[in-house]
Amino acid sequence: MRRDQPQARSTSVQAAGNRLGTVTGGVHNARMRKGDVICPECNAGFRRIELASRHGTAGEFRCPLCAHVLEVFDGSTEIAYRITVAPEKLFE
Repeated sequence: MRRDQPQARSTSVQAAGNRLGTVTGGVHNARMRKGDVICPECNAGFRRIELASRHGTAGEFRCPLCAHVLEVFDGSTEIAYRITVAPEKLFE
């Protein structure tokens, strides 16, 4: 039995979309989507997991390091973020 590998994709989401960072990832399971998001302001990296099997709450996710809005939720799915790459602080 042959298993097809999901194709990774990289998309820069425009302000009209819900996600405002860079998203990369593939579909592993139709009920759970995983991807990576990069904050366009401070370049922090986050793992994004979306569960289609659970309803979430409406709201937004802001980067905890710079407070930039990365996504606005409608509450139709459960979405979780976890920081994976913290940018180095630059001192002037």
